[in-house]
Amino acid sequence: MSATPEIKDVRTYWEGNPLYSFELGDPGSPEFFDALDKVKRRDVERFSLGYWDIDASKGKSVLDVGCGPGWLTVQYAAAGADVTSVDLTDAAVELTRKQLEHHALNAKVRQANAEALPFDGESFDLVVSSGVLHHTPDTQKAFRECFRVLKPGGGAKITLYRLGLLHSPLVFPLTQGLMRLLSVEHPGADMARDAGTVGEFVRQYDGKDNPIGIAKTDADWAQDLAEAGFQVLSSEVHFFPMRFVPLGRHLPRFAHHGLDRALGTMVYFDLSKP
Repeated sequence: MSATPEIKDVRTYWEGNPLYSFELGDPGSPEFFDALDKVKRRDVERFSLGYWDIDASKGKSVLDVGCGPGWLTVQYAAAGADVTSVDLTDAAVELTRKQLEHHALNAKVRQANAEALPFDGESFDLVVSSGVLHHTPDTQKAFRECFRVLKPGGGAKITLYRLGLLHSPLVFPLTQGLMRLLSVEHPGADMARDAGTVGEFVRQYDGKDNPIGIAKTDADWAQDLAEAGFQVLSSEVHFFPMRFVPLGRHLPRFAHHGLDRALGTMVYFDLSKP
């Protein structure tokens, strides 16, 4: 990994480590896609499905930026949206196409860089990006590109890694200590032992060798998005995976909901283009 990672470093890493491949295995198999759907619905997106407003997307032109294995693409396509999906890697493009085929759905999928989207301005009714743009070297450039291709009056839903209570100077050592005590294991990295800083901790969410993983406070991300041109309508906190925590799968729903909203590691922005 270079001292200052570039887009080529990001692409190389994710080509070899497609999202969820550490955990679910055999990317592209029916079992992989079924397991992915369960993880999304029962854990990471358990309390945020309404945020994506999927049912209201019928007939809209939707761009999924950084589609990964294609879960979100499939949801919008199943709802009747006209979906276009892009990802930096050929591996993700292939996975998304396979998942669409697995569900007998259609969408336009191609390789592209979020910092230079290959579309005319004002092309889409809705732009979505789920946990992706914090992995690109120039996040602000990617935000501007998402804004550029969005139609006036259109909406955007962008989720990003956040710095919250667990990352604060006083709490962060306790966070790592508790993870070690409970033997919390995250696929691809031992963040509790190997991450010396908050920045390293966040970067390793997606594997020890992941070149870029940026987190900011909710307010700082909101400012960046506003500077790109977006109107920030609202934000909410989610993404507190329980499947890595011992007995986490047995935690009552109300308890998981409380942790998700209070300590979630991602901020979900609802945006519009004036």
